[in-house]
Amino acid sequence: MTARKASANHKNQIFEQARQLIRLQGYHHTSIADIAKGCGLSKASIYHHISEKKDLIKIALQSVKAFFKENCFDLIYDKQLPDQKKIDLLFDTLEQYLKEYHGGCLVHNLVHELADSQPEFRDLFQDYFSMWLEGITHILQKAHPDETARTLAEDTVAQLSGAIMMDRLYDTNRYVQRVRTVLVARVLQRETLIVA
Repeated sequence: MTARKASANHKNQIFEQARQLIRLQGYHHTSIADIAKGCGLSKASIYHHISEKKDLIKIALQSVKAFFKENCFDLIYDKQLPDQKKIDLLFDTLEQYLKEYHGGCLVHNLVHELADSQPEFRDLFQDYFSMWLEGITHILQKAHPDETARTLAEDTVAQLSGAIMMDRLYDTNRYVQRVRTVLVARVLQRETLIVA
């Protein structure tokens, strides 16, 4: 293996280990030493790839955003795709992400932990949630005027964020599924109270 390939492998290993530890332990409770130990590397090897621990948050957020962008948000703007398929794509991708990564949604965990204590990350968090707001607004715009679609998208993202937390707390998926059902009703221009 070439030195360049080994370095790239170490970098991927470091970022994956960091994402998992931060998701489970939180940013403040995860040290560079923890990440190095999990990778079987030295702290110096970690600092070869990052200049400070905060860099890991930026990289982690970029990777989560890229996952959703590639797997659903780039696709939901396809005019040939029916709205129901767009909603399915959105929620199926979210379900895949939450199942793949034990410990809940990294972004939600980080927002709860860092929004007040590390305000320099707010723009990154807002950028991530803007992707969701714009995508859901786009889905709703066929059924609602632009301003209403945006308001309903904001409500949907807020409800979805709470639902992710509730599903994790109660080890279920019924809360996220309720948000999915409400979004379908909103696309069909039916506001309904969902009781399940």
